[in-house]
Amino acid sequence: MKLLRRFSIAILSALVFALSLAFFEYTSSMEQQAGVSTFTISALFVLYLLYSLPIYIIGGIVYSHYVDVYFEKIKFRNEVLKYIMYILVYIAGGLFIVGLLLLITYLIDGEVSGLLISNIFILGVLASLLFFHISLLVNKVLKIKANEPFM
Repeated sequence: MKLLRRFSIAILSALVFALSLAFFEYTSSMEQQAGVSTFTISALFVLYLLYSLPIYIIGGIVYSHYVDVYFEKIKFRNEVLKYIMYILVYIAGGLFIVGLLLLITYLIDGEVSGLLISNIFILGVLASLLFFHISLLVNKVLKIKANEPFM
């Protein structure tokens, strides 16, 4: 059941992430220059989804599983401290997964000099925090649904 929940969180996160990037990167028709081709917002969405979905499914599910296993062993007295620790661990996870992807890119291509590495690390951190917060939201909704009386 937890694997199905993580899988749905990964899909939701990838959808939100791809949609956010598509809106951020979209060039409206009023801002487009003549003779320069641009992507439609739906094409950007599909492009970002194709890249982010496998990373969320493989990296996000595996990493969140290990984080949850580790944090089940720790008992926090303060919920704020627990939240901050989760934030820091997910930031580290985003940096780790992006670093791993850059290493794979380097091993395949032999260079990563054409990439804006600082921006890629920022996107990794934002993606991991998005995964974490969507998992909090999904878990909260499921907890509320479980407490509702059956009709």
